[in-house]
Amino acid sequence: MSITNSATNLGTTLGDFLTGARYDLSGLTSAINEYLDGVRREYGPNGFAERAEAAGYGDIVARWKADDKTGPMTEDMVRTLIVPNDLEWFAGQTGLSDRAVVMILAKQLPIVVYKRAHAVVPH
Repeated sequence: MSITNSATNLGTTLGDFLTGARYDLSGLTSAINEYLDGVRREYGPNGFAERAEAAGYGDIVARWKADDKTGPMTEDMVRTLIVPNDLEWFAGQTGLSDRAVVMILAKQLPIVVYKRAHAVVPH
């Protein structure tokens, strides 16, 4: 890693800390719903679940839909299920660093998937 990258990462990490980015879930939660709506429009009602299945995470996503206590994703799962361009989109929508986006997605995506599966008005 270059000095420039190290300085940028330190600045981003410091910015996330100072702004409480790791704990600000509202903007990212809205972005998750917008993202999943887009996946649904582009790939069909089961587009995200099919992507997860293809990546070997189909059973995990099925558990998210059934149980809100399944726990967070790993960073590897986030980076497998959500392509880098989409992670950049999340960062742009929220003003969060890549690292903060991945950390919050790991915790919030399973919860959002559960809530969407049990919504009275389907998403």
